[in-house]
Amino acid sequence: MFGYRKKLRAVGASSLEWASTAPVAQDPAVRHYFSSRINWLFLFVALVMYSIAWPTLPITHSMPVFVLPVVAAFAALPIALAWSAPLLGWAISVVSAQLIGIVVPVRGTWELTIQVTHLIEILVLTFMAFLRCPLRWIPVVWISTSIVMAFAVQPAARVGWVFGISVLAVVVALLRGLMASRRQLAARTEQTEAAEAEAAVLQERARIARDLHDVVAHRMSMVVVMSQTARYRLPDVSPSAAAEFDAIADAARTSLDEVRQLLGVLRIEGSDASAAPNPGLAELDSLITETRRAGAEVLLALTVDADDVGESAALVIYRIVQESLANATRHAPGGRVDVEVSRGEGDLVEVAVVNTAATAEPLQIGGSGVGIPGMVDRAQAVGGSLVAAPTPAGGFAVRARIPAAPRREVVVPETIETSSGSGEPPSRRR
Repeated sequence: MFGYRKKLRAVGASSLEWASTAPVAQDPAVRHYFSSRINWLFLFVALVMYSIAWPTLPITHSMPVFVLPVVAAFAALPIALAWSAPLLGWAISVVSAQLIGIVVPVRGTWELTIQVTHLIEILVLTFMAFLRCPLRWIPVVWISTSIVMAFAVQPAARVGWVFGISVLAVVVALLRGLMASRRQLAARTEQTEAAEAEAAVLQERARIARDLHDVVAHRMSMVVVMSQTARYRLPDVSPSAAAEFDAIADAARTSLDEVRQLLGVLRIEGSDASAAPNPGLAELDSLITETRRAGAEVLLALTVDADDVGESAALVIYRIVQESLANATRHAPGGRVDVEVSRGEGDLVEVAVVNTAATAEPLQIGGSGVGIPGMVDRAQAVGGSLVAAPTPAGGFAVRARIPAAPRREVVVPETIETSSGSGEPPSRRR
């Protein structure tokens, strides 16, 4: 007995394996059909109805024995398509019902031209077709089903069947229209909520821009005013000190213009924003000059024509040099800073900002720690890469490779290890 069960299981397993590897089972449509549990349910119903239709067909209709399985299949199996393809299953069912009613004679006192299983199949498929077919097909399904049912049933019941099918068509159409309107209402509500959320974000951005402008502009304006009026307010201001105050005022005024330009992107569309051009390679000289006025020794080697570099790439190069100089002056005071912008391989522009070790105590100016990650993000945004690391001599080097014409697709940069230079802890270097 145990051996028999073992053999039976082996046969079942091999049959399942054969069925799963058969060419028909690999068809995408077949795989899609059997991936739905509802299709499995309707397939089970179809097989049950087929097992009833085949043996009972000789009782209701007169036909050769070899035709029985074919006619029973039309009377039961199309219901397996009730969910996956209801319109196709309905078409097969009504056409076969009409043909069977015309060609196949009934036995004895049987009053219908089709079997009861076929009648149930038509009703189920008609309802599913009403529910899932395109709306323009509902009149076709309604009229065709009414004609077939009027021919299949006894004359006294024709009006009732046609009326019932008509009511079913109207009710399902109204329900579908109601559900469609609710879906449209839900979609419009979602769009409205998204628009309101976007408007709220824009208003918040505008408020933040106004607050930042009020705070930063006020402080920077005070720096400009105090620097320009120092020679009049303070006694015995030497010419060199007056020139230093003028340089401070110019730097503060330039910073104020850049802050206003950056805050313009936070404002609501339609508000006045600064139209000043973005800084680029042409502004590197003024940036170096400002850094030298702060007491740093900076050497610039610029061998790239500014006209050969795109605006976005030039802005990225400017910001990288600007951030690197700020870090060098803060963390390596007294050291020399070498800035080199040259042409690399292909269309790449190589940027190198290298500072020597500090000769004085680093300035105690806290930072947010996002300077180097920010430079990396800027380089990646235009398809470039950036590496920042200490030098063997105790300094710090920032090296970047920026495409002169930014690429559409961002190139994944090499692994970047960020570290503080000049003996400073990482938290002190931005």
